[in-house]
Amino acid sequence: MAMHRSTIALAAGGTGGHLFPAEALARELMGRGHGVVLYTERRGAQYAQALDGITHVVLPASSLAGGVGDKLAALGTIAHALWQARADMKSRQVALVVGFGGYPSFAPALAGKSLRLPLLLHEQATRLSLANRQLLRFADGVASSFAQMAGAEGFDPARITVTGNPVRRTILDARSPYPIFDAQSPLQLLVVGGSQSARVFGQVVPPALRLLPESLRRRLHLSLQYKGDDAVAIASKLGAVGIVADIRPFFDDIGARLRAAHLVIARAGASTAADLLNVGRPAIFVPIPHGGSRAEQLRNAQTLADAGAGWYLPESELTRESLAAHLQSLFAAPDELARAAQAAAALGRADAAQRLADLVQSRLP
Repeated sequence: MAMHRSTIALAAGGTGGHLFPAEALARELMGRGHGVVLYTERRGAQYAQALDGITHVVLPASSLAGGVGDKLAALGTIAHALWQARADMKSRQVALVVGFGGYPSFAPALAGKSLRLPLLLHEQATRLSLANRQLLRFADGVASSFAQMAGAEGFDPARITVTGNPVRRTILDARSPYPIFDAQSPLQLLVVGGSQSARVFGQVVPPALRLLPESLRRRLHLSLQYKGDDAVAIASKLGAVGIVADIRPFFDDIGARLRAAHLVIARAGASTAADLLNVGRPAIFVPIPHGGSRAEQLRNAQTLADAGAGWYLPESELTRESLAAHLQSLFAAPDELARAAQAAAALGRADAAQRLADLVQSRLP
């Protein structure tokens, strides 16, 4: 194994799903004495708490989606980012690059390969993301979050290592037994829409909760991630029917809220899934119905539902009536919720950051 103190470059897209695993690996590597530099884009730089104490470089980034003119402009942006990253890597004497997906990771990964540096890809989802699929031909190895990962057909299976998906320390610290509830105790419902939030949850969940029997409403404590301007009005309407509601655009204490939750309603992004599995909480998964993340989230939701860690509900079937019926059924079956929590916890990999750091160190030149 190479001596410690080698500098490792991490390249991550600007969403929490890409940035949080990179943060977890960065802190593990730094704890082992390595230098770390994390390349991201403008959106990623807004996660100030995640990047605190981590050397990071903000690069220009652009997707190749759109017409010919858009693609040409994007290629120019990527080329600029590539040369900027290349010069920075040379000055820091980077020894290896780890790509976490998202189109902003493309330029730093190629910059590393132009310097003949080893490239490892980490995939958070059950299917290789678009950026990682494009980079696969340049990769020296792939770390996967799940034992079964689609999209890597043709790549040498011997170079694929299951590490799990690294999560933040606040999530690992929240891992705990499923909270028991009886007929009188509060029911803790957590609703999160990922780093981009999910407006549909703010539109459907509150009216669904108002349809529940009074005996459930009086016990319900709701934590709802929602960015709408009508958050105060929604909380007031819920309070009028006996529901305690805390509605915020973002939860800084997500670990504590996950630990307290009896049930979570969430998108099915890889970072959200990893948080749920590591804490061990059951969820109703409503994958994003459109955009580039659709196939990834759909597969994640189906995989986790098949494993017994939760339930898959397409957004097309998410109505106030269907959700109310589903919630009433689940809250009447605490043993079923506890079994799903146990199945979720069994899939969590609390040592994912350590396993990924071990893999990184094994590939250092």
